[in-house]
Amino acid sequence: MASFYIERIIATGTNRTPSVVTLKPGLNIICGASDTGKTAILKSIKFIFGGDKPFPKETGFDNITMKVATLNGYITFKRKLGKNTVNVISEVDFINSGEYDIEYNDKEGNKRPVVNSVWLKIIGINRVPMIIKNKDFVRRHLKWTTFLRSFYLNEDDIGTSESIMLPSQNTAAPLFLSALVFLFTGQDFADMDVQETAAISVARKNAVETFVNKHVSIVSKKRNALQEELKAFNSVDIECKIQCLVDKLSDAEAAINAATEESKDLLSTLLEYKEKEAECQMIYSRYQSLKSQYISDIQRLTFITEGESLMKDVPSNNDKCPFCDSAITPKSRKSYIEASRSELARIISQLQGLNESESDITSELNEVRGKLEKLKNSRSEIELLIEAELTPHANELKAAIAKYRTYIQLQNKIEILHTVSQDLQATLIEELETPKEKIVFRPKDHFPKDFNTKINDYAYNILEECQYQGLNTVHFNLGRFDLEVNGERKSESHGKGYRAFINTVLGLVFRHYYINNAIYNPGLFIVDSPLLGLDQGIDDQNPESMKKGLLQYFIKHQSEGQTIIVENSKDLPDIDYEAAGAKVIEFTHNNYVSKYKESRYGFLIGIVGKENA
Repeated sequence: MASFYIERIIATGTNRTPSVVTLKPGLNIICGASDTGKTAILKSIKFIFGGDKPFPKETGFDNITMKVATLNGYITFKRKLGKNTVNVISEVDFINSGEYDIEYNDKEGNKRPVVNSVWLKIIGINRVPMIIKNKDFVRRHLKWTTFLRSFYLNEDDIGTSESIMLPSQNTAAPLFLSALVFLFTGQDFADMDVQETAAISVARKNAVETFVNKHVSIVSKKRNALQEELKAFNSVDIECKIQCLVDKLSDAEAAINAATEESKDLLSTLLEYKEKEAECQMIYSRYQSLKSQYISDIQRLTFITEGESLMKDVPSNNDKCPFCDSAITPKSRKSYIEASRSELARIISQLQGLNESESDITSELNEVRGKLEKLKNSRSEIELLIEAELTPHANELKAAIAKYRTYIQLQNKIEILHTVSQDLQATLIEELETPKEKIVFRPKDHFPKDFNTKINDYAYNILEECQYQGLNTVHFNLGRFDLEVNGERKSESHGKGYRAFINTVLGLVFRHYYINNAIYNPGLFIVDSPLLGLDQGIDDQNPESMKKGLLQYFIKHQSEGQTIIVENSKDLPDIDYEAAGAKVIEFTHNNYVSKYKESRYGFLIGIVGKENA
């Protein structure tokens, strides 16, 4: 099933009545006399695909619009004559509307997308592959116009004695064949690298030689400089010197380790005396607090005793009540003097004991602090020894060892530089002497294995169905990319009608292969003047039977995709095309009354003569 068909072609211009041609999905025949605008329709289609302008601007028509029906909705393409952009209006989700470029700008890149990608997406190619252009694996974008000639047979080529498929320029043939390989198989050989040409190979070898020689020179100079540095170590037994210094360094490091361990031991003892000092300090503080409490108690009891002594000699005047003036019997006061004296004696005794204890703890604290001071001094002396003598000595030894090891490093560097120079020279020799095996890309080698067999079968069946008289064998010559019927290749000795007929059949063979065997199918077949010259007879065959057989084939197979045929009315065999489901548009001259339902003077309304062609 075809993925799209052209529904409408419209030519417009300022102050011009729009010229509209409507087509159907199946068979479309555009017929008429010469110079009536038949081919202009095909040129307009090709113009939308990216071809040249279909008619001069002098006609007043300067815009072509083509509406395409796809399986997912309509897409309308609009292009103005003289412009290299196409405006796309899309109803398809995966195709964006907007302005598209006609060609790829490989040097600077495109600011807009390229319309080629739209046509590829329509037939299921969602990314534009880079296919191989030539035998050296140079790549180009897969373009719709590259394989257009496989389903668009124009009038200029229809009677050629060469292959109508292959481009006339030999350099363009590999790209066309590579495009067919991709359509048939989906392969773009992305893993194959570009092969260098002979000129590039020579330039590369020269560049390698220059690079190697330059770097060998640089390495040699550096090696000589290192050898000059080695002279400073002449007459010195490097191995002996290093071993002696290493032994001394070992002794120095052992002394540092011993001093460090002793410092650690002193620190541990120092911490123990610090704890003891803190403990004595805490006891002394408690004694001081208790002493203050005893002194306060003594002062309080002394005050009580003295007060009691003074109060006993004071007369009591409280023998009458101050309120009622009645007599009061005075109570005798209890004396606390004895109790206070007894308590005072006990506290004084405790204070004396506390003073003795305080004297003891003070002595112990002074002793601990004296030992702490000695430990600190000893540790400071050890640390000073490590910092001022042992470590600098060790560093001096290390520096001396490093100096002598420089000799060994210089020797190693010299050896490495020598090896690098040898490797560079070996690389240069290998590059200059070893021939590179060059891979050549031949696109025909990558056609499907059964390609020729199927093409031969399809060609035989189509010729037989077209009632080709005297058919015995048909063979597709892959080298010439053309059909050979009954062992003969078509040539200038054959009539133009025969060549046009065989070329049209070859186009139909490829359409059949696209439908049944290819991964991607353009789904369109266009041919201009397939009956060209058949009225002159073909090698004793009946031209009318061949004409009829070919047109009946088109009618029978119109469900295989949209077919657009342009032909002179006089060359069409007498068949009721419209009754068979085909759409016929006849362009007429001189008010000729057409027998078909749809007819007009020419494609461009209001234009008379060759400009409408």
